[in-house]
Amino acid sequence: MNVRETGIDEGISEVIVTTRSASGTFNAAPIGIITTTNEHFVKLYKSSRTFINVQETKKLAANVTSDVVLFVKAAFDDLGESHYSSLSGFPVLKEANSWIIFQAALAEKSTEYSLFQLTPLTIVINRKELKAINRGLNAVIEATILATRYLRVNDEREKEELKKQMERYAEIVEKCGGHREKEAMGILEKKFFK
Repeated sequence: MNVRETGIDEGISEVIVTTRSASGTFNAAPIGIITTTNEHFVKLYKSSRTFINVQETKKLAANVTSDVVLFVKAAFDDLGESHYSSLSGFPVLKEANSWIIFQAALAEKSTEYSLFQLTPLTIVINRKELKAINRGLNAVIEATILATRYLRVNDEREKEELKKQMERYAEIVEKCGGHREKEAMGILEKKFFK
């Protein structure tokens, strides 16, 4: 089986990455898997729990899903044990359409992040989901990415610009999104637009 069959294609594919610490604690976070013609990479920021877990275990699982509420919750809250299942002894999300467990090898290092090259170890497709593109879903993903950046930025002008961009995405969700997209944006709004 090929990674592309899971829904991850060339470019940056937004997934929920699950990891496990050396002591066995699970973590989930939305992260982009970078795919070139034949290689996969992930950029992890050094202060993140995901980075620490990958450093300890040298593995991560990419959980492919279009559940935007799950994306937002994974970005800002700890998912409870009820969300997880096990694949080859590694934590994955029960709700995901597909899972790819990757071996992670350090490829590049900077002061802020490390780039890991990913080698697929196990691939499972639970269901192939064919959906039309929903601008609301994409807007929630973009707003979630901006919100995670907002938390790392110290410059007030940059924070204000990020907040304005998130508000523009909220307008798209209101216009184009369905129930789940609006629920996910509601979670973001409670955290960032109080």
